[in-house]
Amino acid sequence: MNARDRSHATAALVELLDDALAGESGIAVVGGSVAMGKTTLLATFTHRVRAAGGLVRSAVGSEAEAGVVLGVVAQLLYEAAPSGPDGTSVDRLLAIARAHLAASPHGASGRLSAVDAEIVESLCAALLGPAGHRPLAIVVDDVHHADPASLACLAYLSRRMHTAPLLAVFGHGDGANEQSIDFVEQLLRLPHVRSVRLAPLDPDQVRVAATAAGLGADRAGQVAVRAQRLSGGNPLLLDGILDDFRRGEHASSPGYTRAMLSCLHRSPPPAAVVAQALAVLGGPEPIARLLGLEAGAVARCLSVLDASGVLERGRFRHPVAAAAVLADLGPEGTAALHRKAAELAYADGADATVVAEHLLAGRGVRAPWAVPVLDAAASSALAEGRSTHAVDCLRLACALSEGEGELARATVALLRVEWRLEPGILDRRIPELLRAVRVGGPTGTPGGGPDCGEILAVVRALVWTGRFDAAGEVVRLLVESGRAATPEAGPELRAARMWIRCSYPLLLELLLHVREFDTATPGMPGSTESRRHHDAATLLDSVLTSGFGDHVVHTAERILHGVRLHGTDLDTVECALLALIYAERPASALPYCDELIAAALQRGETGSQARLHALRAEICVRLGDLPGAVLHATTAFDLVPIGAWGAAVGAPLSCLLNALTSMGRLEEAAELLYLPIPEHMLHSRPGLHYLHARGRYGMAVGDWEGALADFRGCGELMLRWGMDVPGLIAWRNDAGEAWLRMGERDRARAVLEEQASRGEHGSSPRTRGATLRLLAATHEPHRRPALLRQAVDALQESGDRYELARALADLTDMYNAVGETRRARVIGSQARIIADTCGAEPLSRLLPADRDRPDAESKAPSALLTDAEQRVADLVALGHTNSEIAKLLYITVSTVEQHLTRMYRKVGVNDRAQLASTLFTGPHSQTVGI
Repeated sequence: MNARDRSHATAALVELLDDALAGESGIAVVGGSVAMGKTTLLATFTHRVRAAGGLVRSAVGSEAEAGVVLGVVAQLLYEAAPSGPDGTSVDRLLAIARAHLAASPHGASGRLSAVDAEIVESLCAALLGPAGHRPLAIVVDDVHHADPASLACLAYLSRRMHTAPLLAVFGHGDGANEQSIDFVEQLLRLPHVRSVRLAPLDPDQVRVAATAAGLGADRAGQVAVRAQRLSGGNPLLLDGILDDFRRGEHASSPGYTRAMLSCLHRSPPPAAVVAQALAVLGGPEPIARLLGLEAGAVARCLSVLDASGVLERGRFRHPVAAAAVLADLGPEGTAALHRKAAELAYADGADATVVAEHLLAGRGVRAPWAVPVLDAAASSALAEGRSTHAVDCLRLACALSEGEGELARATVALLRVEWRLEPGILDRRIPELLRAVRVGGPTGTPGGGPDCGEILAVVRALVWTGRFDAAGEVVRLLVESGRAATPEAGPELRAARMWIRCSYPLLLELLLHVREFDTATPGMPGSTESRRHHDAATLLDSVLTSGFGDHVVHTAERILHGVRLHGTDLDTVECALLALIYAERPASALPYCDELIAAALQRGETGSQARLHALRAEICVRLGDLPGAVLHATTAFDLVPIGAWGAAVGAPLSCLLNALTSMGRLEEAAELLYLPIPEHMLHSRPGLHYLHARGRYGMAVGDWEGALADFRGCGELMLRWGMDVPGLIAWRNDAGEAWLRMGERDRARAVLEEQASRGEHGSSPRTRGATLRLLAATHEPHRRPALLRQAVDALQESGDRYELARALADLTDMYNAVGETRRARVIGSQARIIADTCGAEPLSRLLPADRDRPDAESKAPSALLTDAEQRVADLVALGHTNSEIAKLLYITVSTVEQHLTRMYRKVGVNDRAQLASTLFTGPHSQTVGI
């Protein structure tokens, strides 16, 4: 047995053999759990007996033959001699004994009173006859599987062994039946009996075995730790594990699982069935009830499996073991157990998620409680971010639904979740949706279908994908069903109407004939989710009709904070984020959007990720992060193909087109204009962004008239829809720029002054700054500096780096035109830095780089400074404070102070005034401010 030699057990049996050779009889009972090496030990002992000149009569108990009367004794007799001492054949002897047992009152129970002493003596005589004076060893493995009559004979023989040099060794497993346990207890009361127990291998023995398996000393130590944990010291399990490591298959563990199943099938019944139930339930508590067994019997089985290393404290040692047990049981058997487990869990009042797990694994139970449980489990899964699991629950709910109303509710709930994962699925499921909406009246009535809020959520999904026809039909059916007439439906309808008006006004025009939709009854939203969506839709509607206000950020953040904590419909999220974006607060929207993208990624919600990336792209555009806009827009299209976006494609497409145009990637931008787009997209809010982006591209390629047409078309739609606010699109600024390019300065000034005068809609710093920059170009040169300085101040506040770079570039040109070259160089350098960070290459090419300094300057004290220090020095010379410099350079005040300290030391001055006079001696060195 080498590394796994059980020296104490071997020594005990060798001593037994030595005593027999000296003429003394002896008995040994070798015990241990399944696959602990009992059979190997008995085989080694048998070999030693024969090598010493003794005779061996062996038999093996078998569970399959436990009902064969005198089966084990028969094995011993047939190996001993063809006939008994009186010449009676073994067959004849066994036939007589079996007939006698069959006729006794106790049948083949094996009780001593049922076995005639004469019969037993005849059997024992036949067994002992050939031995003569040679030692005879009776070896029975798995004696716990022996039939009762054989056990009675072996017990009789053991009590009379002192009359001959006879050895008897019995291998006995744990968890045996009462008869075999009684047999062993009888033996252990005899004076000449030794008890040998094979324990699991200890860590040192496992390490030696791993080394012997050829894994190498270093690797063997690492493997041994894992092998000890998985095998519990069971030699058979250890063999399988080491074989997996030798073959490089330890991840899938085929050797381990084969060995584990072998242990399981060799364990006494009903251990295998108990293990199957444990694999289904995950814990030992309800096993007895699930299988209809006594708790004591289950406890004994778990103890046996623990002792054998299959389990550890009533749990599988590795998930692969539980999976292997269920695979061995088969899909039908596994499903049947799960169905029973579901019924049991429901009866015990278990959480819906627990019951649903069993329902899913068991492919459902036809019971009135099944569908509500699955619906509740789906809601919990969505709240936890497990959208795919929610879909599984709702699909099974559809399959198990009994009535039309129940099926309709499950269908609508399923579509709401599926759309978050795969937006294109709605086109394939519209017939089912229409059937679901047609069912019954309000929820809670006989045959009632989904409620108003559930149906309107799907309407929003249909609208988002551009299926206005289907959305209109669903609204009509919703009203006809009576669901829209309840007080609870009023707020839902109001929120839906505002959302449609803000996003797809064309549909609202088509629904004017649906009176209940146009004039919803009053009331307050019922659920938290409904209230949150109502608030978000109201907020977006307010921003698009009245512009921004101080309340927008507070309200939007309250809604989004609730979303982060509790989860809600994506339309609510989109409304709140858009409210911040259109209120010119993109920086406030950014962290929420990033957090929601991460959550959608974790949930595997492809559709949600795509929509959120589209919003993130819009945020990037408004912050001047052009590469970021390209990244997020292309990510949105990677997640959901362009053709599956419907009318909403205008949102990410416009961001991509805008960013590529501003980055000078005009060939790529042009390709986007050839993509097929839904015609109805141009009559939606995303379509406004597309028209605007197309106009910006026209400006970049010199198509002034085409660009102007797009900008004016955009404005006409905004006016028609009652959402003419610059936070959405400042189309007048773009139209003014187009007029300027066409040389129509007066027309440009008129439209720009109109934009500047629209203070009632809340002129944001971004819009105001862009307007002032363009207005400066319409005035005489002496008025331009003040306007451009105001534009720069406003755009710095707005956070839009691209528009800030454009304003600084215009200021650079203005100073160059009037001979203020020092100022032009300083400001142009700043504009170049900002344009570079934006990725705005066309703008960068128009501006001087830091290296474009006159050669004479390289000999000045400024040559001692780094580029970063020079930029700080330039702004110091222009009179900026440290905090102003920090804002202009996007660094901290502390960093500015550190630069100044180093510059003082390099140039040899003590203060800001000396620094400016030393570094700048040109004609404009004393000018302060931009």
